Amino acid sequence: MGLGGMAMCPVNARVSHWWALIVAAVCLALWGGPARAASPLRYEIYMVQKGDTVENIAARFGVEAVLIRTVNGLKPGQALSPGQSLAVVLPGLKKTEAAERPSASEPPPQPKEVPPHYAVTAAGCRITESCGGDAVLFEPPAGSRVIVSKEQGDWWGILMADGSVGWTPKSSLRLTDEAVSAEAIGKMLRQAGRADVVEYAKRFLGTPYKYGGRLPYNTDCSLFVQTVFRAFGVRLPRTARAQAKVGRPVPLDQMLPGDRLYFADRKGRVNHTGIYIGNLQFIHASSAAGRVTISSLGSRRYWSRLYCVRR
Repeated sequence: MGLGGMAMCPVNARVSHWWALIVAAVCLALWGGPARAASPLRYEIYMVQKGDTVENIAARFGVEAVLIRTVNGLKPGQALSPGQSLAVVLPGLKKTEAAERPSASEPPPQPKEVPPHYAVTAAGCRITESCGGDAVLFEPPAGSRVIVSKEQGDWWGILMADGSVGWTPKSSLRLTDEAVSAEAIGKMLRQAGRADVVEYAKRFLGTPYKYGGRLPYNTDCSLFVQTVFRAFGVRLPRTARAQAKVGRPVPLDQMLPGDRLYFADRKGRVNHTGIYIGNLQFIHASSAAGRVTISSLGSRRYWSRLYCVRR
């Protein structure tokens, strides 16, 4: 039986390793004692690839490196050659071990609440909509502080600004001892309320438009949206194209005030953004108007270019 991604040698090569299997049976009896000797014997004939070592082969198969050396008559430190065949002996599971291993039909572990604590993100941290999912909600820079509120297996649940939970591998965070009170969480969620986002955004009405702008003097569309959401603890990338990849996608019939809108050009490239304020209106830094203004999403100019909505 082969392992995915591992090169196996042809059947005639296995014949030359029967001697290794006989030695292996003896080794297993000595190595694992009576319990392992009674287990069914399984083996693989592995063809050495460039860069392989006994240690990394052993790690892939989940066996001891010294057992591979003993079975194949290798001396400690002896280098391997590409194309060389090795017998890798795998002791079978004992009945008690097989019974303890979860079956494929068993459901995954359920999320559980944990006392909220601050955590610090590592480089490459990605917060997704579900454990192992592809829908990325946010990619915080290394060193960002987030709040851990749930746990599921090897994943931490991160409290998002809208009260939902995103997920990231535990290896992506360094958990601190700093607890977060329910009052602090409640205040954070209230501050991130969509009505407050809209009201804050309206403070910028009339600000002159300038590509690559510099607030408070002038602004472009993505700087405007980035600045508004930063005030509520939500860190967004600088460009509209990058921002459009962050957050939870929202169906058009479920848009709410405070959702972010992204528009694309005729080639499908995201090049504009704004904030929905309700009643098919949105606020944005418009190059056409030359300032931060309110426009109708129902107009052909914008509705035909609407690329996605994020929350």
